[in-house]
Amino acid sequence: MASTPDMAGDRPLSVKELTDLALQYNFVPQLPLNRWYRAAEVVYREATHYLRDGNTPQAFMMFQRYCDLVIYKLRTHPEINLPESRPLYKALSKRVPAIIELMESMRVEIDEYYSRWEAQMRAQHRSQPSIKSTIRVVDPALSWSHASPGSILDARSNKDLAIEMANRERLRRRNATKTAPSWSPRLVSEDELQRRNMEAVRSQLDQSYRTPDSNDRLQSTNYSYPSIKQSAPLSYESRPHPPSPPAPAPRPLPPRPPKQLAEQRRPPSVEPPPRPRKELDRGDFITARSQSPVPPPKEALEPAPEPKRRYTFKPERYLENGDPIRSIFLPDSLRGRFLRIAEPNTRRGLEMCGLLCGANINNALFITHLVIPDQDCTENTCDTRNEADIWEFCDKEELIQIGWIHTHPTQTCFLSSRDMHTQASYQAMLSESIAIVCAPRYEPSWGVFRLTNPPGLPEMLKCRKTDPFHPHDVPGDQLYVNALQPAGHVIEAELNLDVCDLRGKT
Repeated sequence: MASTPDMAGDRPLSVKELTDLALQYNFVPQLPLNRWYRAAEVVYREATHYLRDGNTPQAFMMFQRYCDLVIYKLRTHPEINLPESRPLYKALSKRVPAIIELMESMRVEIDEYYSRWEAQMRAQHRSQPSIKSTIRVVDPALSWSHASPGSILDARSNKDLAIEMANRERLRRRNATKTAPSWSPRLVSEDELQRRNMEAVRSQLDQSYRTPDSNDRLQSTNYSYPSIKQSAPLSYESRPHPPSPPAPAPRPLPPRPPKQLAEQRRPPSVEPPPRPRKELDRGDFITARSQSPVPPPKEALEPAPEPKRRYTFKPERYLENGDPIRSIFLPDSLRGRFLRIAEPNTRRGLEMCGLLCGANINNALFITHLVIPDQDCTENTCDTRNEADIWEFCDKEELIQIGWIHTHPTQTCFLSSRDMHTQASYQAMLSESIAIVCAPRYEPSWGVFRLTNPPGLPEMLKCRKTDPFHPHDVPGDQLYVNALQPAGHVIEAELNLDVCDLRGKT
């Protein structure tokens, strides 16, 4: 059921509150730098998704977090000065100036939303300060823009609507890919990729999120004047006139009517017609002299469309520390398709992994792609290679990495110590990230997991051991939990799934 936001309890967040929330994340320099590159990509992509959905406050917060991570945190990483690290960091930092410029426009809108809410509170003569909703303080995704209110939905109860939204977004991306000019992602420059991404975000902001009274203030000062081609002089050519056709033979005149009838039609007097009015209507005169009729008003033919209804899915569950986590919609065909791809490795007793990628739509995560990366596989581990191919593909398809899936061909369904360390790198910046384990020879044959927070995630981030199986200070049954419904935030659904195999692409 949809609920309308309450003006007092569900207030919008201020710029300062959003900024403070953006800085609330744990940066662990001991985590490999390539994992933080992936985390930065996830934050940037989520910001663009929220902006596309019209959620300006959450987009502002995510852009703020991206800038802080790239400008301040990554510069302190011990691997930042390695030769192989410089190109990747340069690609991330090139986005920052355009993001900061975009955030200035978003800041004006957020301040306007907040001021409007304050004015409405004063109009209602509320003597006490408004009560801050707990959800709003920790979840700016539900900090409503009161210029375009919407409905907060429960994802589990509105699964059909969620799938419909995902299919529409999927169709939009496919159409955009068909109409976009083809280029090789390896040949296009980072500058060009950055220009395309930020231009799309800026266009979305200009078209959807400006209120009528702030249009004049937010319009860009850059204006591209149209180019006019110089007109060529007219040329006249003397052409011989074609010979006139011979005149037709004269036709006989009709008989003259009777004289009495003609006299009946003769006017009674030969006085001149009455003089027209002196005050001739100028509009009638202009209309009469015009060569073409005046078109009817445009509104009569094209009525203004009704404002688009906004929806946002509320958090599905909450972490152990109280932070909200969003719903994840998992295609029910994913596990079977992955096991068929991994079958050759499973027969040889080797693990195999895949990446779960998708999109954030209206504050819910949808897994739409299974990506098989280049990887080194052993009996107990599987490590990805050529991660530049993964980032390239996700950037082209506008995807974020939501989690991963891997097989245990000779073991039961659980997260090993090495698996938990890998999962920590996903959850460090995306709390909803999941790990799927497939153990075809045992029961249960599969499971969907996430680290607890706390104590699981902090324990993994501080651990420096690298063996596939090693003990931790926290008991194993407290390090991770089942993430599948009904206890967790993962919902299986009949979603379409694309599979992209990147093995052997380089």
